[in-house]
Amino acid sequence: MLELIAGILELLSSAALNIQEFFFRRKREKRRKFEEENKLPKKRMISPFQRLDILLGVCLIIYIIGRVYIVPSIVSENKTNKRATEIKELLEKEKEVFGSYPLQLHIIKRGNPLRENLLIDGWGTNFKYKIIENSYSLTSAGKDGEFDTEDDIIF
Repeated sequence: MLELIAGILELLSSAALNIQEFFFRRKREKRRKFEEENKLPKKRMISPFQRLDILLGVCLIIYIIGRVYIVPSIVSENKTNKRATEIKELLEKEKEVFGSYPLQLHIIKRGNPLRENLLIDGWGTNFKYKIIENSYSLTSAGKDGEFDTEDDIIF
């Protein structure tokens, strides 16, 4: 059913574009005749097909910019949050089992190959871990990869 509706819509849009092109060509012929009679320079006229090409080109450029610049940043931040949550869970389990948080963060991996990249944030920098009395501080360097800057993410 959806295919039938899509086919009908495609046919209608194609027909509408062809009708617009027909009227454009008539208008362009009249304009060219007027320009020749009055010895005017030819005016640049953009057909409906060219407008569609321009519109698609602009949409493609916007899509590419989004994929290249915006999406990776969002993905990296989500990956960092997910890994930080997993690290916090493992740290809490360590405290339950051993009575205190580990002195170094790499201890929570316990040789598990599935946790090989656990201590690296979404931008490729190791998390910074510091024990503070009966708690801890877990920090990601953020987008710039440097600690103690505005974009640091503290968990």
